[in-house]
Amino acid sequence: MIKTISAVTREIDDPQAAAAEIVAAISPDRNLMKNSLGIISCFSEFEDTGALKAVCDALPFECVGATTCMSASVGEIDQVILAVTVLTSDDCEFKTAELAIAEDYAAVIGEGIAALMGGGEKKPAAFMSYFPMLNIISGDMVLEEIDRASGGIPLFGMVCTDHSVDYSGSRTIHNGKALSRSVVMAAIFGAPQITYSVASADKSRIRSQKAVITASSGNILQAVNGKTVLDYLSEIGLGKDELSAGVGAVPFFIYHRSGTEPVARVVYSLTPEGYAICGGAMPENAVLGIGHIDMNDVLTTTRQTLGETPAEGGCVLCYSCIGRYMVLGANNTAEAERYVGAVGNAPGIFAYSSSEICPLPDSNGRLRNFFHNYTAVVCRIK
Repeated sequence: MIKTISAVTREIDDPQAAAAEIVAAISPDRNLMKNSLGIISCFSEFEDTGALKAVCDALPFECVGATTCMSASVGEIDQVILAVTVLTSDDCEFKTAELAIAEDYAAVIGEGIAALMGGGEKKPAAFMSYFPMLNIISGDMVLEEIDRASGGIPLFGMVCTDHSVDYSGSRTIHNGKALSRSVVMAAIFGAPQITYSVASADKSRIRSQKAVITASSGNILQAVNGKTVLDYLSEIGLGKDELSAGVGAVPFFIYHRSGTEPVARVVYSLTPEGYAICGGAMPENAVLGIGHIDMNDVLTTTRQTLGETPAEGGCVLCYSCIGRYMVLGANNTAEAERYVGAVGNAPGIFAYSSSEICPLPDSNGRLRNFFHNYTAVVCRIK
């Protein structure tokens, strides 16, 4: 069993006040069990002022997490907020690691995952995973390597983001350090009760006409049904201007042959060759669908996926794509309000992400790890 506690602070300019507020809300001496882990979401400037480090230094357990542009927790919603959710247990154990991602990332991940798993007979039940924004490799490639090294242990988490135009302040978080090039992970050992769900597009908003990916290179979609992406889109009546109207407003959906639910892909841009630069891998021979998402889709799918208030003692972590945030426009707290409306003051965190990490069940019920775009992913832990 895992007990959960959440706390928030807005004391961005006073590190000691921030630490005192979080510690007072968590009450470690009274509430912590034998083993504990902190999960953090915060505005990036909490690192600049030293408040993030002060909070982590004051807590008697390790912490993992990421920066974001908006968070919600225990009924509070704000951009300039630091939220901590604590997992604490007598029979589950926690272990953390940071993996510096460079050109030799496969070797780093292999060694890091082996160390994180401990080499014993006990394997983690799940990983919490926080990825940096990378321009040397795609997040999909990192996820695939972690999946291979761990033997498919479920991963849940997000790619960090922030409030700046170029996302230059986006960081992963490990024990008070804000990291620009490192994956931060936490392994959960034991028998926790964990469930996963994904809010994507309303299936009625995905065109019934499907196609096949006939050429691609990583996250670059080159050909669909033997035609360049631009030629295929023109053929079905979707113009370049409509596709470029807003990040993710016209997402692609990949139907994997494993039988999982379709995985969304944001389209960042079209190249002069007519290729599409996407937010994740576009595997050849996969079936491709094209959808459309607006504010109503975001709010409806989030509400449906969150469902009911969690049972006593449980927490709800929800990471939603920043593309969904952009679609909300001036009403940019609306999705966070749906989260608060669903979970109330129960422990947990809602935060925006650059991309999302969450397993989906295949046709046999086996969980398979996926890298998502334009999605809200939900993890319930107890």
